[in-house]
Amino acid sequence: MHSLRITIVFCVLSLACLGNVFAQALDISSGGTPTITGALGGSVSGASSVLTDLNVTVNFGEISPVNTNNIVKVVVPVAIRSNQPYKVQAAVIGATNANPQAVQRTDIGFGIRNFRAMGSNSRVCTNSSHIIYTPFNNDPATSATIAANGRVTYPSTVNNISTATTVLSGPRLSNGNNNRQTNDGYIFDAIFTITPQFFAAGVTSATITLTISAGPTVPC
Repeated sequence: MHSLRITIVFCVLSLACLGNVFAQALDISSGGTPTITGALGGSVSGASSVLTDLNVTVNFGEISPVNTNNIVKVVVPVAIRSNQPYKVQAAVIGATNANPQAVQRTDIGFGIRNFRAMGSNSRVCTNSSHIIYTPFNNDPATSATIAANGRVTYPSTVNNISTATTVLSGPRLSNGNNNRQTNDGYIFDAIFTITPQFFAAGVTSATITLTISAGPTVPC
């Protein structure tokens, strides 16, 4: 047995970092307290306030069979705001293990669920204009399968965001003024999972960046 730890850092940047013009139009922040379940010696840290920039650190902890839980699941709520159509992209950077038997990006499930309005200043559309892009519209913790080689697989993984990839888009999100508030946008859950199993020894780390920018025009 060995202790294998993975640290994934969500350094979430938005166009709000580029200046006041963009800060008034597009914004991304914490959507609430991140959580971790099924971990042995793992942890997750991040701000709970939707008024705070999102910067979450995840340690999956022990992921060998020493951890007898079926799956380790991390839920990161993400808040987004805009006064125009938007798109959210995700991208991962970080070295991968040369040994294919060690943890790979394909071993870390990544999905998006639970898109919901933040409050009274959220712009509510009359149809389903917001799109979670295929294959990310799933909870990898409930959709894991075992491949012929015995390795656990997911419908979508961190490997699907090896380059900047659109994961969500839709019409304007916010009503009212363009300052960051507690009730003026939407929240979605970014879900990350890994299944304890036999991996070759190694340590893997990655940085996942979420960005919000102007998206395609869609009706509300």
